[in-house]
Amino acid sequence: MHFGLADASLWIVVIAVRLQLCSCSKYTCTIGTDGFCIFQGVHIESLEQAQDAQLEPPAAAADVTRVKFRDSSMYQLPLGLYGAFHHLQELRVWWMHLHSIHVDARLLTLDAEKNRISSITADSGTVPQLRKLELNQNRLRNIDNISVFEHLEVLELAHNDLRTLDLCVFQRMSKLRLLDLSSNNIGLVHSSIGQQKLAALTVLYLNDNRLTYLDLGILRSFPALEKVHLANNALVYVDHDSLPTMLPRLRIFHLQTNDWHCEALSELIAQLRKTGVQDFKTFSAFNCKDRTIEGVCCTENKPFALVRKSNQYFANYANELNGHTRHLMRELQHTRHEMARIATNDNFTQSSLQNLGDEVEELRNQLTDVMASTDPVTSRPGGPNRTPPTNGAGGVLDPERLTAEVAKLRRDFQKVNGENQTLRQQLRQYDKMRQELDALRTDTNETKLSFQLMKEENAQLRQDLSRLEQKYQQLFSRGAVA
Repeated sequence: MHFGLADASLWIVVIAVRLQLCSCSKYTCTIGTDGFCIFQGVHIESLEQAQDAQLEPPAAAADVTRVKFRDSSMYQLPLGLYGAFHHLQELRVWWMHLHSIHVDARLLTLDAEKNRISSITADSGTVPQLRKLELNQNRLRNIDNISVFEHLEVLELAHNDLRTLDLCVFQRMSKLRLLDLSSNNIGLVHSSIGQQKLAALTVLYLNDNRLTYLDLGILRSFPALEKVHLANNALVYVDHDSLPTMLPRLRIFHLQTNDWHCEALSELIAQLRKTGVQDFKTFSAFNCKDRTIEGVCCTENKPFALVRKSNQYFANYANELNGHTRHLMRELQHTRHEMARIATNDNFTQSSLQNLGDEVEELRNQLTDVMASTDPVTSRPGGPNRTPPTNGAGGVLDPERLTAEVAKLRRDFQKVNGENQTLRQQLRQYDKMRQELDALRTDTNETKLSFQLMKEENAQLRQDLSRLEQKYQQLFSRGAVA
């Protein structure tokens, strides 16, 4: 057989069509010795490939509950994964290069460590049943939407890129037992949970971050805490008022490798001992610059008193600012209720004025008819022999009574109109008050931002002070040697 150029082009077209038809990849997992159904060699580099990839359980095991991937690379999970495994409860995807991940409402355990995940999503309108979530070593910078996972018991977010943290994102997780936030870039931790308690949390990891100051009052929402890890930060001191009563079950509180001032560290350890804590470190320090307390390094930094006083001032100012903000919010709520009441009264007044206007117009027309009627003998209006006009009910109309009623209606109209004007003035006053409250709220937000900036500048000044002290000691040691 001889093939020409036309035949070659035909074969090229056939091969291209076959390749196009085969672009929808099918993968079947195999059951491993650990009970997982294992997918191997799954490669997804785009959203189109994630849509086209088909995942199937083995024919002999249709009710697969545990799935993991091996030797694979996926930009995101195949979109048909949860549809193919209706009974899936546990999913493990390590080292998959995932950039985002979606959590099905039926999933109970998700282990997605060592990826590139920067966002996590769930089905809207549902409460996921997830119990354990492991997202260590990813690229998370914001976890505001993690509050949808209300049934979490274990949450691990170590080695991500979190910067600031409000503990209120965990306030709906009433079953949470372990929270790992270690090895991030957290420089500020605060709490707006309020009076709500997370009574199940026993272990909290905040070690290996950038904390320079911490108010332990934020932990009052976790009364069952037994272990707190704060090692490897830049802490100089922490506020620890009412610590024994806040955390009666606390037994481990790791403090090593920080920038503790000896006075502050001594006070903190004394408070922790009252609580019952005996373990303050994972190891004892051997090469401390100044001295150790319970095996934890600390320094006798003279400017510490000034720094501490400034931080206490900032903390008190923040509390006053929060109290003022709460007062303004109550005033604003009261103003809203008053404006709603005034608007209701204004609508009622407008309706009453309309009804009065209609009655006045009807009586005016009737009075005009009475005055316009003529006597048949004298041809004058309102003669004595004329037939008295009647009203709509068949009664005889009395002009004097009609005049009195019109005068009364005019007085009522003027009274209602005056009340309406008063209500309008009150409405304008309340509108002005609302504008003032909005301006105060804006000023409050700006003050909060200024306060945060001052705290950051204060932390930077402490670091600069520490470096200057080190240089001074180096110069002093060189002079002693000389």
